[in-house]
Amino acid sequence: MTLKLMSIASIAFALFMTELSPSAVASKEPCSLLTVEQVSSAMGVAMGLGQSPVPEGCFWDESGKKTGKHVSLRISTTKHFAAGKTPIPGAEKPALTGVGDEAYYSYFVPPRYDKYKIVDLHFKKGDAILVIEMRGLPLEEAKAQAKVLALNALNKF
Repeated sequence: MTLKLMSIASIAFALFMTELSPSAVASKEPCSLLTVEQVSSAMGVAMGLGQSPVPEGCFWDESGKKTGKHVSLRISTTKHFAAGKTPIPGAEKPALTGVGDEAYYSYFVPPRYDKYKIVDLHFKKGDAILVIEMRGLPLEEAKAQAKVLALNALNKF
């Protein structure tokens, strides 16, 4: 392979890996961005310590009695952030101001929301792109608490 072709291949590979790998926040451990106290306060119940089954994510589940409350925080990519804005019938994706450089929610519209009770808050600050997922809260409460947790996570930057 010629030097020029090797350089082009190296650049293409680097661009490919940048798109596939999580954003610059990947150097942070996702579980370090929120405390169990912050997550417990947001959910209104005692939550267990954050678990990180994959390097780009962390989740917290209830301690003790299980009522379906769950929080996850994932490091995302620019591609997923953009794709997440795509309209889907039966779902809302309103923009949110005051959280990072850009943010939006994603959730099913009621009454379907009442079956799943999941709100995602996608947000970015600089190269960092994160998603907080809230499960088990009424819609407006889930949106408000997702915002609180997003702001807490952003304070770690």
